[in-house]
Amino acid sequence: MRKMSTLEIGNYLGAEVIGEATVSGVSVDSRFVRENDLFVCLIGERVDGHDFAQAAIDNGAKALLVSRELDLDVSQILVPDTLQGLFDFAKVYRSQLQIEAIAITGSNGKTSTKDMLRSVLELVGPTVATFENQNTEIGSCLTLFRMDEKTKFGIFEMGLDMPGEMQAMVDIVKPTRAIVTSLDQAHADNFNDDMKLLGQEKLIIFSEIEDKSSCFYQGDYDIYYDLCNDEVSFGFKNRNDHIISKFEIKNELNEFKVDKRMYSSNVLGKHQASNAAGAILLLRSLGISDEIINEGLRNVTLTSMRTEIRKHHNATILFDAYKSSPKSLEAAFDLFENYEFSGKRYMVLADMYQLGEGTELKHELALKQALSQDVDHIYLLGEEFEKAMKKFDDGKVTHYNKIDDLKDAVTPLFNQEAFILFKGSRYYALERILKEE
Repeated sequence: MRKMSTLEIGNYLGAEVIGEATVSGVSVDSRFVRENDLFVCLIGERVDGHDFAQAAIDNGAKALLVSRELDLDVSQILVPDTLQGLFDFAKVYRSQLQIEAIAITGSNGKTSTKDMLRSVLELVGPTVATFENQNTEIGSCLTLFRMDEKTKFGIFEMGLDMPGEMQAMVDIVKPTRAIVTSLDQAHADNFNDDMKLLGQEKLIIFSEIEDKSSCFYQGDYDIYYDLCNDEVSFGFKNRNDHIISKFEIKNELNEFKVDKRMYSSNVLGKHQASNAAGAILLLRSLGISDEIINEGLRNVTLTSMRTEIRKHHNATILFDAYKSSPKSLEAAFDLFENYEFSGKRYMVLADMYQLGEGTELKHELALKQALSQDVDHIYLLGEEFEKAMKKFDDGKVTHYNKIDDLKDAVTPLFNQEAFILFKGSRYYALERILKEE
């Protein structure tokens, strides 16, 4: 963030300002305040940020955005509502930035696409991307405030849990280009299990972009394909504007073609070829050469817990447990099946959450697909998979009610030459199984 005085910020917000200070960043969590930050005292359902103002100051904050004056010797900007004040400040700050604002949404693949874009764009110019999982309205604000006059590319991951959230983020970020990845049942229960409504909400990401040739969507999904008009589609089906073909995993790289032009990436899986295709098309629209695109795609550093393949003792781990939904689970199974490995193969699967109507059937279908693979044993966690297991009389499946018991069962596998898939919703925090005592 460029340096700004509290008087300048107060003027933008039409707010009363007590004292004066210069700030060079914005924070909403007192634990992660940096030197010279403006600390925003947000009021939530359980905590009030005003109660943490002193801690923020102790950690280096030079000023506060508050909805009531505090008895603290520090500059304060008084607004009626600190959340709205944060949004208003972010909108003003966005208007001052000369950036290519790239927005990404979709049920799955947002973070991987963000990581791919960042890996390429950092080779071209100063780039700032959403940090970890800060893909909300507040997160969009924080991403903006990490930018300054030198920033050329801003990459914004936009999650969608409830109706109205996408429009709110679009109003803050004002995207100039955008990608919509997949469509799946994640959070469908918040949209009355209406997948068309969910698709419409995601496509709002394109609403402020006048040049629809800068809008890219995964056209294998019928709902997206039917709803879009002048936007640009990509996918494996021949109906798309840009077609992905010749996919294979070779020498620890995804290899595939987009419009008969060859690309490769160190992010593995057919679903990741799809994510990469959206990124490639957007990058090509910016005039970036295939040489630079391939260089970036071959050296992607993924945000943790998304399609990670790593060694753990003697075992090879495929860890993809930030979240789980039918499509993302299907993608993980596809990678598990196509990854070349000569040793024993295991799966550790935890329930999918917030699927809405048909949850029980979706877990049954998932387990059926898992059993159809070349797998030596499947370890399950969660009530839904426990129900599903009862539909199958198969000795290769074991269910556990407690993660500690599951960990005791799985830990000996790490001493084998084994390939182990971990997939489950964030609720279960499956990474605890890999944590050393």
